[in-house]
Amino acid sequence: MTQLIGQNNNENEILLLQKYSDSIRFSRIESNRIDYNDSFKFLLTDFLLTIDPIKQDWSAISNTISVLESEDNKMKLLSWVLVNNKEEFTNHCVVFFKRKINSETNVVWLNERSLSKTDSLYETYPVDMWPSALYYQMYHFKKKRKDYYCVLGLNGKNSFINQKIIDVLWVDKDNELQIGAPVFYGSEKDYTPQYRVFFEYADQGSMTLRFEKEMKLITYTNLVPSNFEKLGSKQYYIPDGRIDFYQLTKKGKWIRHENLEDFNFNEKKN
Repeated sequence: MTQLIGQNNNENEILLLQKYSDSIRFSRIESNRIDYNDSFKFLLTDFLLTIDPIKQDWSAISNTISVLESEDNKMKLLSWVLVNNKEEFTNHCVVFFKRKINSETNVVWLNERSLSKTDSLYETYPVDMWPSALYYQMYHFKKKRKDYYCVLGLNGKNSFINQKIIDVLWVDKDNELQIGAPVFYGSEKDYTPQYRVFFEYADQGSMTLRFEKEMKLITYTNLVPSNFEKLGSKQYYIPDGRIDFYQLTKKGKWIRHENLEDFNFNEKKN
């Protein structure tokens, strides 16, 4: 009987989370969206104390909350965005992870900080210095037998510029979640890896950034200024039709290549 009561409570809380998450996205009144967002985070925080969030089925909220799970079943994350009437985006994310498949699940909230420092390409950040984004794809890979989780995300910076990001989540020896890792190389001859990759482009434009998991690629549309005079002004950058990509090597490096059509996939990669 106790088990049935617990199951019913879980179902009720999931339904309430679904109601709040739908309202965060679809309510027409900004103050209501803010209130529903606060209520969603408050209820979710309490709910996470009563369940194993990696084992929990989150499909009921997945229409409005991005739910991602790693291929090794050791990391899952929920992320979503709150948009105000000025079309300013505030991202939210909570990560569930375990170092070993049978170990205890850790719950960590990522905290957005609107500091220029979080735009760095060459730093690992703790969870309270999050280069924020709404994550929509995740890919597990290994480097030197260590687990890394590459994530793709969208950050609507303002009404002029959108930003997409490639970043990495990983767990250090102290069981602390870290953001960013030196795994992205501009070419095969590059010896200074980036810890993450940013793309910025016109708000009215459309950019593709996605994993091609079977080929171990991250493909993306190349961005160029709409005319030469706009060089460097990212709000005028648009796709030019070329598809570039990062390829994952056996050593756990993501190597950048230009023009997917010209690439010889039969060449052996390190």
